Amino acid sequence: MEVARERGLTVHRVADIFCGSGTVAYEAGARNLEFWGCDINPVATLLTRVKSMWCDPLLFEEQAARITTRASLESAASSLSAQATARLMHWYAPHQFDGLVRLQNAIAAEVGADGDDALAFACAFSAILKSASQWRLRSVKPSNDPNKRAMPVIDAFQRQCRLMAAAWSDMSGVPRRDATIIQGNLLHVDPPADPVDLIVTSPPYATSYEYTDLHQLSTLWLGFADDHRALRDGVIGTSSRRANLARALEGLNAVGMQIVFSLFGSNRPAAEAVATYFLDMQKVAYRCRDFLRPGGMAVFVIGNTIMSGVRIDNANHLVESLLDAGFVDLRVVKRQLTNKPNTPYRTANGRLSSMPIGPQVYAEEYIVMAHRP
Repeated sequence: MEVARERGLTVHRVADIFCGSGTVAYEAGARNLEFWGCDINPVATLLTRVKSMWCDPLLFEEQAARITTRASLESAASSLSAQATARLMHWYAPHQFDGLVRLQNAIAAEVGADGDDALAFACAFSAILKSASQWRLRSVKPSNDPNKRAMPVIDAFQRQCRLMAAAWSDMSGVPRRDATIIQGNLLHVDPPADPVDLIVTSPPYATSYEYTDLHQLSTLWLGFADDHRALRDGVIGTSSRRANLARALEGLNAVGMQIVFSLFGSNRPAAEAVATYFLDMQKVAYRCRDFLRPGGMAVFVIGNTIMSGVRIDNANHLVESLLDAGFVDLRVVKRQLTNKPNTPYRTANGRLSSMPIGPQVYAEEYIVMAHRP
């Protein structure tokens, strides 16, 4: 916002085209700005919807107290499918699984399945699923830690509800503006009804994270799918989508073509997945131009990776994509990530390490800013 003001841009409407956990939505609401967001993942849009709304913190805490009282009395019979249950049982000790089922049933009994209250408590429930599980802490890949001391379900839920109530209390004096959140593929959803002034987003990185895998606990518990892998279709950055290289090379820009060629000799499947990602991001640049009003600004936070010894320069590819889409006055700022220079390697289970026993990870990210003329 400060950079936008410095450049003479008055901001009323903000968009996040990969809205993820809803941080931009929350900050837009705190500044009394209209918000438009989209994400292909239903868990992401749930979180963003909740961070876009305001609930009375006192009433929310009263409901949370009634839910925790109900939970010990509720049935441990789950309404989840057999397939989803089988997948979830891999991550939970039996008493933790039963505790979550009782809590979920208590939430349904207290607030029902529809409305803002149901959304808010679905978000609170989603937020505790990893801490109450054997999911390895600080891992970006699904990894079971049988020695982990999972947090008690009710303790985790009460803590999360207090955090949410405190956030809404901080915003109690801020008028609420309109927020529109769309679940869908950015490349195919309808644009905002009114062009936006500012886009702030953090795009996925090429094949670095399988976001559907990372959200699988919430996906299964909340009934978005019986198998989280079914949601990979259309995800930008997933390694499961691979381009036909002969056709891809016809559409890649110069930066993308150079990287894909460098990767092809050592890892053809990765080259095909990266080519798909780059082609998608080139379309993203054009979509951003369509979403912005003339004079509007787009801000991207993006990092680079290394794959099979090849630097995957996502930031440079994005810059060229924005220029090709007609953006002007580009500015790039490099920002060091304070924790990763000390842990520059990733182990097989996804944890960061200072020992050179796995692939290197990025230690900086780039803020790319561009204007629509």
